[in-house]
Amino acid sequence: MRQTLDNVLNREIQRSGAIIVGVIIAVAAVVDLSHPVQIWFEQQARLAELDNEVAAARAALAEAQADVDRWSDRAYIEAQARERLMFVYPGDISYLVVNDVDAKPTKSNEVLGTVQRTSIDWVEAFVQSYAFAAKPETESE
Repeated sequence: MRQTLDNVLNREIQRSGAIIVGVIIAVAAVVDLSHPVQIWFEQQARLAELDNEVAAARAALAEAQADVDRWSDRAYIEAQARERLMFVYPGDISYLVVNDVDAKPTKSNEVLGTVQRTSIDWVEAFVQSYAFAAKPETESE
């Protein structure tokens, strides 16, 4: 019985020793491979960034190619010259809007709470404005 107990203990010690050696080898492998794996992940991230840059460059190239195709069209060149340089054909009448501002839309159903009085008579102001506009300009002497 004593001999079998010694055999069992020897086998258990050998097994535990093998387990300890295996754990040590696994830890050494993890420590040894951690730096190359980290470099690999960094390179994969950099490759993804470069792929994004390539996709953006291809999109910009496609946009530039479309722009070149537009500029090869005579009608587009004519439209751009009319718009940007204000070119017109002989005999055309061109109108230029100087103060083109967007007016905010007013709410038609909005009601003021109080009636307001003005200090000027609008009828008199209208008559004066009409008289001023109707009067021909006199030359300065």
